[in-house]
Amino acid sequence: MSDKFKVIDHATFERMQQNSSNAPAATTALPKIRNSKYKRMTATNNFNLLQFVKVKQRGKSKGLAKNVRVRKCIVDTHRVLFKKRGKQRENGKIKKPSRLKKSILQYRQMKREQAARLEKEIAESADKLMKLVVNDGRVENEKKSYRLHSNRFREYCNCCTTPDLKVHCEQLIRELNHFQRRAYAQNQIKARAHKRFVIGFHQVQNYLRINKIKLVIIATDCEHTEGDVTLDATIETIKTICHDQQIPVVFAFQRRQMAYFLYKKASVSCMGILDYDGARETYAKVIEALKQAREMYESLVLKEL
Repeated sequence: MSDKFKVIDHATFERMQQNSSNAPAATTALPKIRNSKYKRMTATNNFNLLQFVKVKQRGKSKGLAKNVRVRKCIVDTHRVLFKKRGKQRENGKIKKPSRLKKSILQYRQMKREQAARLEKEIAESADKLMKLVVNDGRVENEKKSYRLHSNRFREYCNCCTTPDLKVHCEQLIRELNHFQRRAYAQNQIKARAHKRFVIGFHQVQNYLRINKIKLVIIATDCEHTEGDVTLDATIETIKTICHDQQIPVVFAFQRRQMAYFLYKKASVSCMGILDYDGARETYAKVIEALKQAREMYESLVLKEL
């Protein structure tokens, strides 16, 4: 009994004690539970009011910010590599350059050496030159020299870079790149099995052999190389295969422009389109603009002759 009863009503407290002493003792006692299962169940059913008491923390409560947008870290899953199994090298597999790449690198080295040699010769000859003859008069019946090809528009190009062709071709590249990146983000295995396009001369030649390419886009400013395997010879073989398979070849952009459309740091010289589903209207516009560009190029060639 609590001591509060003694303070409030002492007579009532004595009467309750007397009644409890006069009551007959219980003859039958409840048996003790020896099973551990029931002991555990009865132990968890203890009721205590302190479980519902909430303790207030002292100090100022910081108000929660409302309408806060949490930005998620978007990972470019297109660049995430597959989880490989088995033994691997510590520094990765050593990539060997192809014959075409070796010839290009050799030609670049030769050009550097040749440029250094020419600089020395010019410096030596400049000391010997003392007089310069300048002709200020105009030459009569001078013909205007018209140059069709240059380093930015090489001799292998067979169509003009018209504004319509550039606009439609850029739209096609961007749309297909968007579709392929989205597919890689959803499922990499399916995306690798169903590519929209491939990049590089080697990949384009491989897919041309199995008749998988629908359109080929080649840069207009590919390097001029010399050697056993040249870049111009590779482009000519691709053009002949495309002519036999009736595949259109487009010359519209430079290497840096194609890399910009595909979000690549390295320059892109060649691109082969495998599937243009979802961009059929743009593809049809590219084909129409390509016909007009070829007609314009043929007319310019006749003028040059």
